[in-house]
Amino acid sequence: MVRPVLSVKKEPTLLDDLNQALAGETLAAFRYLYLSKIASGISSLPLSKLFKEMADGEWDHASRFMERIIQLGGVPVSKPVEWEKKAFFSYSDPPRRGNDLKAMIKESLKLERSSLEFYQRLASKTRDTDMVTHKMAMDAMADEAREERKLTALLD
Repeated sequence: MVRPVLSVKKEPTLLDDLNQALAGETLAAFRYLYLSKIASGISSLPLSKLFKEMADGEWDHASRFMERIIQLGGVPVSKPVEWEKKAFFSYSDPPRRGNDLKAMIKESLKLERSSLEFYQRLASKTRDTDMVTHKMAMDAMADEAREERKLTALLD
């Protein structure tokens, strides 16, 4: 794959922000995949499928952010121990058991909302300086908003 060299006005913290996005998306992807496997109970199948779809989406975001970091000459955060330190949200261990579906949804909503806030800031920061990253942030924000609506609907 040919990687275009894109000229951008680099903000001093842009690569840090992109690594925060990469770390956060990687942790979210793992969390949702884990939740998709442990969810149990009479209503768990649709939720398991939703969590699996969300995990796939987060892996896609992580891949895109990693590629963007490389395009800009940066080094993607690659050590799992660093993901939690660099993520844009405070990571908490997922439940060991999957029988409290409501709690799983509520924790996932917190994650989605912190993602929305982060991508809003990243989009605002890059609006006039880096259209590629700006579009990535806007696309990620749209995906996170869709996921947040789906999770909210499950609590209604």
